[in-house]
Amino acid sequence: MDEEHRLRYADARYFLTCAGNLQCVALVGISNMGKTSLLRMLCDLAVHEIHLGAAARDFVLGSVDCNRILEMTEQGFYELTLRCLLDNLAGPNGPASETVATQLRAAYARLLHPTSSFDVPLGFNQGMTAIGEGANHRLVLIFDEFDEPLATIDRRVFLNLRALKDQYPQRLSYVTATNRRPGRIRSDKEVGEFVELLAHHTWYLGPLTEADTRQFVMQFARQEGVTFDEADISFIMERAGGHPGLLDAVCRALGKVTGEPERTPSQDALIHRQVAEELARGGPAQAESRKIWLDLTDEEQEALLAPFTPGASPDPDAQHSLHQKHVLLDNGNVEEPRLFSNLFAEFVGRQRIVRRTRPAGVQVDVEAGEASVDGRPIPTLTNLEYKLLLLLYGHLGKICDKYQVVQAVWGEDYIDEVDDARIEKLVSRLRQKIETDPANPKYLLTIRGRGYKLASG
Repeated sequence: MDEEHRLRYADARYFLTCAGNLQCVALVGISNMGKTSLLRMLCDLAVHEIHLGAAARDFVLGSVDCNRILEMTEQGFYELTLRCLLDNLAGPNGPASETVATQLRAAYARLLHPTSSFDVPLGFNQGMTAIGEGANHRLVLIFDEFDEPLATIDRRVFLNLRALKDQYPQRLSYVTATNRRPGRIRSDKEVGEFVELLAHHTWYLGPLTEADTRQFVMQFARQEGVTFDEADISFIMERAGGHPGLLDAVCRALGKVTGEPERTPSQDALIHRQVAEELARGGPAQAESRKIWLDLTDEEQEALLAPFTPGASPDPDAQHSLHQKHVLLDNGNVEEPRLFSNLFAEFVGRQRIVRRTRPAGVQVDVEAGEASVDGRPIPTLTNLEYKLLLLLYGHLGKICDKYQVVQAVWGEDYIDEVDDARIEKLVSRLRQKIETDPANPKYLLTIRGRGYKLASG
């Protein structure tokens, strides 16, 4: 087995064993913990054969990167899924028969150019039926970056996915990759029936093991032409804690100044102190820590800040969730868990200072193109979402009617083309990024019959 296929061996074995049994799985992990890399590895036939032997050839894993959805709608989701299946199954070297490939192309064309709204789900179901009834392989559909689709797309999509699994229990299964447990992203009854498929097999992706971390570091050193001694490797492990994104950031910072292949302990200490100071000042390592922080719920953040707050005690449920996500590690002492990374621990320590001075409500820095809520940066906005936020922020505390929204977001030429449903979907997507509890909004409010308002807090 080569080095690449040894990485995350236990994780890969779990997923492929579930795939062999056609069990649906939810992969959950904090930002840049390596979910996408693991899923890409799972699509490698050589990895299948390592874990499943000859049975590997009975399966096809169809990978759908939800970041590539053109529009976060029912049609956008179905279009991307069928497009990826065409690439995976019906390409020049794909395993689908010519009959199945032809049916898939016809289904995709129907979905892409619908003559009515019914053609969208019918086209998708036509394609899935072609696979379910005509393909020689069993299909595992992998939905990467699934957080936003799960949170925002019409609930009928998930009812349909559940119905397809019920129709083809021995031909189809799903894998989803999200930053949070699917049931905590959305809990509608209809969506819950789909989430139920994943509930029995939820895998929280943790940091790389010590052996995998060492392999990662040495592979980086070879690729970048730098030298890391044992003291360097210990420093990297301590700072990054096995988080791939942080590992890359620390390796790059250290790789710039490592110097000679052999150094004295005092030289190592000097270099490591210099790099530690640089990492604390900003750059990729701090950006990675911020992403991890923003992935956490308010309750989880408060639980991490409790040790810095006199008289505060962490919420047990939030603390349990942090353990599940491998943000907190017992390290052999359940009473005193530690954070998985020294770099992230330092970042958390600084957040208590930030919280003392953070402004309340929604804030937009127009020059920088950045926005925050109660001092917390808002996740990256699309162009349309940002235009809507600018409109509402410019009329803070006042109602903006739908005419104003269309004019500011889409432009005067679209006044008669943008309907209420399209506006409401855009408002819903922005609300998901602004509100802690989108179902009970505090800032982005709908004023029935009149329009929308951004409250000052």
